[in-house]
Amino acid sequence: MRLKAIDQYVVGLITPTLAVTLLIAAVVLAMERLMRLLDIAVGNGVSTLVVFQMFFNLIPYYISLALPVGVFLGVLLAFRRLSMQSELDAIHSCGIGIGRLIRPALAVGAVAMIFYFLLSGYIMPYTRYIFNRIMFNITSGVIEQGIGEGVFMSLPNGYTLRVEESHGGGRELSGVFAHRQEDDGRITTLTAKRGELMNRGIDGSLSLRLYEGNRSEWDPASKASSSAQFDVLDWPLSLADLLHFRGRGGDERELTIFELMRGYWDNVTSGRMSVKAEPNPLPDAPPEHVVAPSAVASEFHFRLVFSLSIFLLPLLAAPFGIVSHRSSRSFGLVAGLSMLVSYHKVLEFTQAYTRATAAPAGLLLWSVFILFALGTAWLFTRTDMQSGAPPVQRFEAQWVRFIDGIGAIFRSKRPSTPA
Repeated sequence: MRLKAIDQYVVGLITPTLAVTLLIAAVVLAMERLMRLLDIAVGNGVSTLVVFQMFFNLIPYYISLALPVGVFLGVLLAFRRLSMQSELDAIHSCGIGIGRLIRPALAVGAVAMIFYFLLSGYIMPYTRYIFNRIMFNITSGVIEQGIGEGVFMSLPNGYTLRVEESHGGGRELSGVFAHRQEDDGRITTLTAKRGELMNRGIDGSLSLRLYEGNRSEWDPASKASSSAQFDVLDWPLSLADLLHFRGRGGDERELTIFELMRGYWDNVTSGRMSVKAEPNPLPDAPPEHVVAPSAVASEFHFRLVFSLSIFLLPLLAAPFGIVSHRSSRSFGLVAGLSMLVSYHKVLEFTQAYTRATAAPAGLLLWSVFILFALGTAWLFTRTDMQSGAPPVQRFEAQWVRFIDGIGAIFRSKRPSTPA
């Protein structure tokens, strides 16, 4: 068997699983969001064409979620098939080791890494912004036409508004709830039994008049709280702000990788590492200066770290896919997926922590990546070089003995029934 044929064969084993995983995962993940979008569209009287336009802009996001899993499962199941059908032994007898077999898998990982980098670095920032803009237009942007039932509406003053019942074309409201959380953690809540959306003058400005309600504030830092009841409260709304969505860059996830890099470098050189954005950015300020410096740093390093992690996934998946000939258990599959999910959650937690505390995102996120890379390299090297059972199989045997021992303890304590 020629080496080129081996490469083609391994890639042929990986590709179908990768494609099926991308398709199934993307469809399953997207269907729940599609149902929610349809509910919002029905509540606001929006055509289904707009819904599918929003759904189309979510596809890159769901592909980015499914791509690492697809690469991992593709390599794991490919090596599992090679080992269970004794093909791996036949290849070893020809003097070809696992280190040679992993090369085409690493090539697949490299292609997936580049694709994910382009997806998360350039495509997703624009599609996310377009999605948010359309969502604004069908909720907050049409508030002058009435407020729909059960829709969470973001207002320019930072409040999130929701009403339980809406009548009279969305102008007579019942069960009004509004909530706002400041950057320092302070929370303000408004509730009212009923409300009315009113035109205030010839300029077309709006006012939300609330009846029989309560306004409460709570400061988590000082544990101080206050509450005041009102019979009537007029809440002016700026129609100009409601009709025009902000520019791209109000969220760090809407910034391209070059914008993040530029903003991160500017923040480092100027000594800005706060959890708050600049108080009064200039109207023509670049989008990366509108976002908090800690958010820019955490998002920038997270994208780089996770993109490089995809390249290492074949090295992690192969040891979990190699099983003994007679083994029918799925221990490697379950353990490998658990490790992959755990690693992703640790990265997400580290990103959130550095964003909230302005801790050094580069140091913490890259430390997690280095530990992951060293552990992956150790596991693959031991599997490739060590004679006898590989580490995953030995751990599986110990796990089975542990479970059998626990089961034996419970069986011994079970009272015997007379014949």
